[in-house]
Amino acid sequence: MDKSKLEELYNKMSLVHEKAQSAYQQAGVPSMLKNEFNNKVSQYNEMYENCEAMKLMTSKEETIDNLFNQQLEILNVRIKWELDWIKRVIASLTK
Repeated sequence: MDKSKLEELYNKMSLVHEKAQSAYQQAGVPSMLKNEFNNKVSQYNEMYENCEAMKLMTSKEETIDNLFNQQLEILNVRIKWELDWIKRVIASLTK
């Protein structure tokens, strides 16, 4: 388990999230896209935090490694989703 890898990916996700937040603040973003953003971000945050909590409740290295890998996957999927969401916001604003 490489904690620095998780931290690095978390930092990348934070940068992408900042950009998405900036897009969210733009005038004219449809409420449907804003609602989708709020729901998805909430889901990803909850999944990530659940893994973090479960890591604290176990002492088995194998389980901790699996939860660590799940967190990496959650971050990867979230980054891809937020980048796609930004593209859809831009497309909606340039119609």
